[in-house]
Formats: sequence, C-alpha cells, structure tokens
Amino acid sequence: MVLASQAQHGMWITEVMHGTGYHMPFALWFDGPLDEPAMLAACEAVLARHPILRSAFEERDGDLHIVPAADPPAAGLVADDGPFDVARGPLARFTLTRVSPTRHRLLFVAHHLVFDGVSKDLLVADLARAYAGATLTPRPMPYGQAAPIPPDAVTYWKEHWRESPAVVIDGQPVAPRTGNPETVEVTLDLPGLAELTRFEVFLAGVHALLHRYGNAEAAVAVAMSTRDERTRDDIGMFATELPFYSAPGQTLRELATELRARVREVNAFRDVPPARAVGGIRPRASLAPVSVSYRRRAPDPEFPGLAFHADWQLASSAVRSVLNLLAVDSADGLRVSIQYNPDVLGRAAVQRVAADLREVLAADPDQVPRAVTAVASETPAVAQACARDGVDPEVVEQVRQIWMEVLRLDELGLDEDLYDLGGHSLTITQIGARIRKRLGVEVPFDVFLDDPTVTGVAAAVSELRA
Repeated sequence: MVLASQAQHGMWITEVMHGTGYHMPFALWFDGPLDEPAMLAACEAVLARHPILRSAFEERDGDLHIVPAADPPAAGLVADDGPFDVARGPLARFTLTRVSPTRHRLLFVAHHLVFDGVSKDLLVADLARAYAGATLTPRPMPYGQAAPIPPDAVTYWKEHWRESPAVVIDGQPVAPRTGNPETVEVTLDLPGLAELTRFEVFLAGVHALLHRYGNAEAAVAVAMSTRDERTRDDIGMFATELPFYSAPGQTLRELATELRARVREVNAFRDVPPARAVGGIRPRASLAPVSVSYRRRAPDPEFPGLAFHADWQLASSAVRSVLNLLAVDSADGLRVSIQYNPDVLGRAAVQRVAADLREVLAADPDQVPRAVTAVASETPAVAQACARDGVDPEVVEQVRQIWMEVLRLDELGLDEDLYDLGGHSLTITQIGARIRKRLGVEVPFDVFLDDPTVTGVAAAVSELRA
C-alpha cells in the first residue's frame, strides 16, 4: 500500500464530489490474420507489467492510498462498459472484438486515476512487443511517499491562482457542467514561429480565440506531464492540470512568447496542484472553463503480420469543461477533438469555435486578432435555447405548456428533467397524447428516455414535423 500522488488525490476528490467517472478509452484496429489467444495473452502481459493497472484507491485518515484491486483486471472477448469502482478496482480493461475473420478491434479503457495521454503510446508499444513474443519485465509501483508541498509553490499559486467560473462564447458567459460529451473534429495548420514550439503556438491560438470572443482574461487549464527519468516508461497518471491566464490586445506571437515563459515558470511547481497549495478552493470538476491537452504521437509500432491503426481520441464518459481540446500532433498534422457538453453548448456553436480557431491560426501572427464584441443578449430564455439547439421557438413553448398542464406546474425550466419533476410512464402517455392532438406528430417513447427535457422533446417534434 502506497500513498497516491497529489494529482491523483485531486482527481479522486473530483470523482467523489462530482461522480465524473472520467474514463480514458482508445481503440486499436487490426487487419490481417490476428492470433486471438496471443493478443489476449499480450494484454495480460501488459496488465501484469504495470502494477497501477491492477490497483484501487482507499482513503484512510485523510490520506489516499493505492491498494491492490479486489479483482484482477479484465482482458477478454466479452464487452464490459460499466463504470469503474475506484474503491474496489481494477481500473483498466481490454475487450477484443472480432469484426470479421480478418478484422479485429481491441478497446482499452482505464480510469484517469491510473492512465494519461503518454500512457497510450507506452501501452501500445508494450502490447506490440508482447504480441511479437517478447517477455515484458514487471515495473515497480511508480508511486510512493507523497512529497511535502514546498513553501515557494504555496507562494506562487497564492499569487497566480484566480477563479474562472465561466467563459464567453457567442456573446454569452457559459459555465462548465459535467455531462456526456459530444465531439467536433478539426485539423489545424500551425504557423512556424521562430524559437516557439508547436504546442506553444497552439496554446496561444486558444488564448487568442478567447480574447476574440470578448473574454477580459483568457483562462485555460493545460494538462502537463509530471514524468521524470524514473517514471518515463511507466503507465499511470503522471499529468496534472495547471491554469494559464493571459490578457487581450496581444498578437499570436506575443501570446506564444508570454505563454512559453509561463510554462517554464510553472514547470518548477508542476507536481503541486493549485488546490493543494492554496487551500480553500472548492473542489470542482473543471479547473478552468476551457481545457487543453497536447500530445506528440510516437511512431506506430509493428504487430507481426498485421496492419494496425488507432482511434486515439475516443470520447471519454464525461466532459468537465465547457470546451476540452484534445490535440494529437503527428506527421499528418495537428488533429484536435473538441469535446463539449451538448446541454451547455450546441453543436453549431462548437463548429464555429473550430472554424474560428483555424482562422486565428491562419491569420498574420504579428497582428492582434480582430475582436468579436460580446453583447449581453436581451433575447428571452426560450428563444436563446432555440437558437442554441436549432429548434422552432413556437414548438418549444407549446411543449412547455403541455408539460406544465400535465405536471400541474406554474413554471418550468426548459432543461429540467421530466423524471426529477415526478414524471413516469403515465405522464409520458398524457404528454404524448396532447402533443399528437395539438402538433400532429407521434413522439416515440424513446425520446423521453434519451432526452427527457422540454428542449429535447421539442427538438424531436420539430424533426418529425419537418
């Protein structure tokens, strides 16, 4: 039994407080005559090599300990997509699926407490070696006694930490809310700026975009590696989110230069999460309303007799930020998956974010990006929701009135859950009958299961009428 790291402790608190269930999935695809028993044996070898994948987490007297899992981690042909129990473990699993005699999909899922972006490359490299017949030497548990928090880290974060409850997008402040993610993909061309890395230019582009949207200060949480020479070959969570702030009125080059200096400054305190250093920071699902992770992908390893490719950026089971930008840089370019909560932002808005980010990075890096003035909207709540979700406002209002009649309510929020309001199967039947009579469509029962809100049902009605 060993003590968890500071970063793991922070994520564990988030899990307990918010129930985020932060899973990290990715899938490997194999074309050719795959040897299924050999691949499953290779999976078992990887799980045996890295002890953190066979672990769970237990709180004792205020400290978080890494303990052996109650059951061994799974590697098999039967899918298991249930949530992880961080107190029992294990927190990782493989599922091999035979799509056809010559095509297989290997899905790996781990909880972020035991896995990070760099771990993906390490896992695939170990898996390839094991499948090729190599023996994997077990690694020691890469965690141990938690280091005390240095006084200078406390001083630094007390001076630099600032609350960032919301971000302005489309002229409106938007606050993070944990939910099931959807994704918009974009491939970006980064300008080559002397003495600046591609990561620094990309991060500057995100900051410049937030300034363009009218944010008085850009606040972006960045996933930073905490690996060192001792842990460079270890799978685990060796990353932490740290906040980076910037003021508007700067060119892309100036922003990248400023952020370059700030990254080097923060590196001295990267092992210390701000919440642990400052104290009094309320546990939150998101450190900042916009988050960024950047990873330069390692070359693909070879699996004997097989063609191989990976889906590196499958959506996790929960998104915590308003916008979470997962960037993977390779010879094919910078591919970014923008994850968002559709209950917070509509898809059209996120697609505009992707297009605007591409435009910011393609503009003159020595010109301040043109601003989009943030104007407070006087549009009623119903119309705002309709504009966000692309739904006819008249339909939304009629559906809302029907719900209020059936549920006998004087007021009703557009995003309130039917079941939280006391709804049940009879309620759904009554609502469906009134919609059929007044709006002329039959709403399937599944709609009330998939999105049991006024806007969700109104969107289905609008689609059916169209």
